[in-house]
Amino acid sequence: MFFRLLEVSDVVLENFRPGTMEAMGFSYEEMCKVNPGIILASVSGFGQYGPYRDRQCFDPIIQAMSGFGDQTGRGFDQPIMGNGPVMDRTAALHAVIGILGALRHRDRTGEGQWLEVAMLDGGITLEEVALAMCYDTGTNDFVRVGTFLRCSDGWVTTGAARAGMWERMLRVMKFDDLAEDPEFAAPMFATDMAEIRMELLREWCEERTVQEVEDALVAADIPFGAVKSIPEVLADNHMWERNVMMEADAHDPPGKKVLVPGPTIIKFSKTPTSAGPIPKYGEHNGAIYGDLLGMSQKEMAGLAEEGIIT
Repeated sequence: MFFRLLEVSDVVLENFRPGTMEAMGFSYEEMCKVNPGIILASVSGFGQYGPYRDRQCFDPIIQAMSGFGDQTGRGFDQPIMGNGPVMDRTAALHAVIGILGALRHRDRTGEGQWLEVAMLDGGITLEEVALAMCYDTGTNDFVRVGTFLRCSDGWVTTGAARAGMWERMLRVMKFDDLAEDPEFAAPMFATDMAEIRMELLREWCEERTVQEVEDALVAADIPFGAVKSIPEVLADNHMWERNVMMEADAHDPPGKKVLVPGPTIIKFSKTPTSAGPIPKYGEHNGAIYGDLLGMSQKEMAGLAEEGIIT
């Protein structure tokens, strides 16, 4: 049945450990005999080659081995695990980009190809700035880019990466004299005064509420973000207006509402998308096995009895 599907498919996506597909008889070479234009996308923890090739892998393993956990924990005297499948999502995005590139190549040449994505590769790219700085200086002792600042009732973050932003920041904090000083008003870390002015900002934030800091910085056109809890994110109108997440009807129990991702994070002007109901297990068996592969109801019933399909 796999090879029957292969005949009418554009892409095969798999995330087994290297060698598993070959062991099942589904190597890229065998696939090409059935469909020369097929694109095989293999996503694994460490890639199809390299010292770690055959190891088991999950998201937290990559957070550890990529330097992500170490960098996230800087200043806390221990590594810190990111909350959520950061590395799974990063690998998935790289896989999608690769598949789209392979499809474009096939459009031009008719050729399929085998592409591979390693979770560790993607995780390492998330630390490219820290890696480059360490390579250049030989140490891991450099100013962390970005930090959270305590307010009287919560936490915030801000940034002044462009010319003029720190000048406006200093004026908001009523340090007009420092705003006139090129050393203090320089962007980001292009000055020896970076730590001094950050300390001024910390003290200024501590004396104010999150809302007071937001009002002052947004009015001055300075980037601002409040650190939000998950309940606060759920209550944010911006998320609902843009359909980042949406309510949908669950199948079990009937009438229950569940939260699911919206139809797409990317908003298309010519081909807008909409979300349909959550599909049930096996709901599209008829469309795939019947309409696409030409299987009879009897054949599908037999596959269901054998537990091959739902």
